[in-house]
Amino acid sequence: MRSLIPLLVLPLLAATLACSGVAPHAVDAAPGAAAPGAAAPADAGSTVSDAAAPADRARTTLGVALFPWIPDAANDKFAALRQHIERDFESRHPEIDLELRLEKDDDSYYNPPKLAGWLASGRYDLVEVDTVILGDLIAADVIAPWPARDASAYFPAAVDGATVRDANGSVTWWGVPHLLCGFFLVTDVPAIHAADDLDVLARAVRQTGKPIHGNLDSSWDLPTLYLDARVDNGLPPADVAQAVSPTPDAATADALEIFSDLCAIGRDNPCLDGTFSEAWNEPVLRFVAGASAGYWGYSERLHLTVHALRDAGKPTDGLRVSPLPLGDDATQLLFTDAFVRATACADDPACAAAAEAFVAYINSPASLAYLLLSRDATAVGAPAVPRYLLPAVRAAFDDLRSDPLYGALEPDAEAGAALPNRAELYETRKGLEASLKDALRD
Repeated sequence: MRSLIPLLVLPLLAATLACSGVAPHAVDAAPGAAAPGAAAPADAGSTVSDAAAPADRARTTLGVALFPWIPDAANDKFAALRQHIERDFESRHPEIDLELRLEKDDDSYYNPPKLAGWLASGRYDLVEVDTVILGDLIAADVIAPWPARDASAYFPAAVDGATVRDANGSVTWWGVPHLLCGFFLVTDVPAIHAADDLDVLARAVRQTGKPIHGNLDSSWDLPTLYLDARVDNGLPPADVAQAVSPTPDAATADALEIFSDLCAIGRDNPCLDGTFSEAWNEPVLRFVAGASAGYWGYSERLHLTVHALRDAGKPTDGLRVSPLPLGDDATQLLFTDAFVRATACADDPACAAAAEAFVAYINSPASLAYLLLSRDATAVGAPAVPRYLLPAVRAAFDDLRSDPLYGALEPDAEAGAALPNRAELYETRKGLEASLKDALRD
């Protein structure tokens, strides 16, 4: 996880953050969370109805909330994508009435109390969550584990993001992985792309005479970027949960200060001063306009990048994407978006069977190709630029790797490590953000 971008009118600006994932992972949790057990109202991005029609009473109703911080490839607030998933799934499973939530710009998914309310009330049987908040839902006692999965079908970071291992080594699958998300460096400068540590990156960027951009004014992105930097500066990925503290490691904060300075334009630093905190597209658009040497962000930012370059009549074959080096290394940390299931659904054999059918469907090669290659855009006659989200399922790359950018991302998905899923990041992030900003502004 797990990258929050308002829909712009022109198709070239139709990408959103994320993951994950927080651009999906970039904003604070929405205020006014519902208390556990309280049902949320229906909305325009949901197909949930107040009561089933008489003809549907014999069918099993399955309420599913999909993670919404993904590019709106068809520029239709996901209407074509929702329609395809509902119709295609129900045609294969006529015994199931799928009620789907997929609402653009929905901050609910980084608000654990609100999600707990959805799950406890029975409003949704499955919710796709960024697993950095998985521990909060486990602690709320509103979800039940899944039966064990075949771990070899998923990238290692997806398995670690969706599971909990006890002291005896026993693994519990609290989520079924679907997507991955992480911070990447995008550039068309070969020396920047080749940089494999922070010192080399800094020299390469300064030689261009231009900055690189991204948003550091975020209580999600800055703390998770810090965790990425901790690993790049020697912390074993398996120990990254120990770094979740309001007090940052001094050496890592120093490394982030060097990195932050690469964004400065004279005395101004738009990465820190709030310039990009609402204008999430701006780092990409400045790069496309030639005002910067590159940008950092979630892999799905490539969707907007390719759209914007094509719209400007510029080539895309010079684009390069790589892990972001924030220290002596460039170890990729990844968010995981995974489906958790409500306890009541797990206890109901019909609902449990419907849930298994849905996760098998949504992770099938055909479904992943439809989503990741933006075939919903094709269905409405819009340009089909891939979403550049990372699948959690290894086999999905069989349909993706012919695209050069997806081909470049596959090794990073394989080698990436997971962000912690039980480290109370939701509770700690704002204190850590404040401490880091103080350090970066000194």
